[in-house]
Amino acid sequence: MQYLSSKYQRLINLELDGQILYEIAFAFYFVIAFLQTSTYTFYFPGNLLHQIAFIPLAIVLFKIIFFDSNTIRKITVNLLVLAILFITWRTSGEFILFPMGIFVLGARNVDFKKIIYLYLVLGTILLSFVFFTSLIGLTKNLIFHRGIHTLRRAFGIIYPTDFAAHILYLVLAYCYLYFNKLSWKSYTVFVLLAIFLIKFCDARLNAYALILVIPVMMIGQRAQKGYIVSRSIAIFYWILPVLAAYVTVFLSYLYASGHKLFEQMNSLLSGRLFYSHEAIKKYGFSLFGQHIHENGLGAVGGIKNAAAEGANYFYIDSAFIRLFVIYGVVIALVVIITMTIVSYRSIKKADFALASIMVIVTISAIVEQRLLDFGYDPFLIAIFAQCYFSNKLISEEKNEKRNFK
Repeated sequence: MQYLSSKYQRLINLELDGQILYEIAFAFYFVIAFLQTSTYTFYFPGNLLHQIAFIPLAIVLFKIIFFDSNTIRKITVNLLVLAILFITWRTSGEFILFPMGIFVLGARNVDFKKIIYLYLVLGTILLSFVFFTSLIGLTKNLIFHRGIHTLRRAFGIIYPTDFAAHILYLVLAYCYLYFNKLSWKSYTVFVLLAIFLIKFCDARLNAYALILVIPVMMIGQRAQKGYIVSRSIAIFYWILPVLAAYVTVFLSYLYASGHKLFEQMNSLLSGRLFYSHEAIKKYGFSLFGQHIHENGLGAVGGIKNAAAEGANYFYIDSAFIRLFVIYGVVIALVVIITMTIVSYRSIKKADFALASIMVIVTISAIVEQRLLDFGYDPFLIAIFAQCYFSNKLISEEKNEKRNFK
């Protein structure tokens, strides 16, 4: 907490710089994005949260213009990316990509580790607050039914799997910050969290992802220490985003109802393969995105859909399929390349923390849609942020480590 208090003192003294501005904007927008995933949205009229969200985005743009070292090349790239983001937003009708893109561009010269620390602190406080207030009735604790006997609790979030995703990404943030200190104690907590998610939320895929965190991090830790077998596995982590995206799209395209193998895979993925195939068949791919109509099961409206026995249910859960179908081929390729570069740079510096994180983010993106959602996933901003693979901060990080102990 010493780090946060020193930042507050600098803010009081009006000692603003690009890092401070970005942290203010990040905290501001993350709180808004998080609340939008909760039932506290019922306390805000209309599109108030969405309208307020433009304030932190303006702060990031201000930081880019006045605090970043801009060259003609960087300005050109920024304008081109912003234009593509705006076009995709308007053609797809999905706003979620636009703020993620702005925060990615604005992350230049920002210490990524500090941002993830801020994410972990704020996310833990917010999720704990929403969780406990849902138990005492200050906000809605939505309960969904799977079959006759299975109850799925959302604990103040709009859907049980969204609650589970918050836990998963907070665990990943913890793993990134304390990668070298992860031990059997940490892994035991991860297992207990997975059991909790299965028992009370029936969020099986997120729970399995939590369990998968353990071997992935162990391999990454051993690879970083120089163990030959582990390093031989971990050095190929960077391939996974491209491979996962290709296999997901390929299988979704080829899916055939009634085929035994496809039906088994579809059942394993809780029906996601079928709806991914339907999305490709009905809408196909576009260059800069397209608007599609979805009927999900989240929030109160979703409960009504479920009560109508899934009437007109249609939702694309896979982030990779959403990228190609909703956001377009251009954005899909940019995001996949971004994930690959982030992972590759981590491996190149023989610091396998972020590469290990991207493995779980990638696997989650196969079956979940939260890859581009700022309320969950902060890891894409690493493409431009100053991480441990940034030579400029090597000496500074030695001093900052004391603040995270």
